[in-house]
Amino acid sequence: MYQCKDITEEVNNYIEGDVPLTKRIGLFFHFLMCSCCRNYLQQIRSTISIVTTSQPKEKDSTDLKALAQQLQGLCDKHDH
Repeated sequence: MYQCKDITEEVNNYIEGDVPLTKRIGLFFHFLMCSCCRNYLQQIRSTISIVTTSQPKEKDSTDLKALAQQLQGLCDKHDH
């Protein structure tokens, strides 16, 4: 059985369909049982949708690697 920490590690692969079928089924069942992870999945999907459809008006100098590390740190703090 998968745990919430597994979701944070695999959610992008799950969304992109880059996980083996047995793992995908296990993650799917976890989503069925865990409303927190379902919300997390929906938030990630929404974020991906917004980021891929938005067109910045000016060049963004955000350090994406540092931002990703900060977000991962926040996820680690809130791990179930």
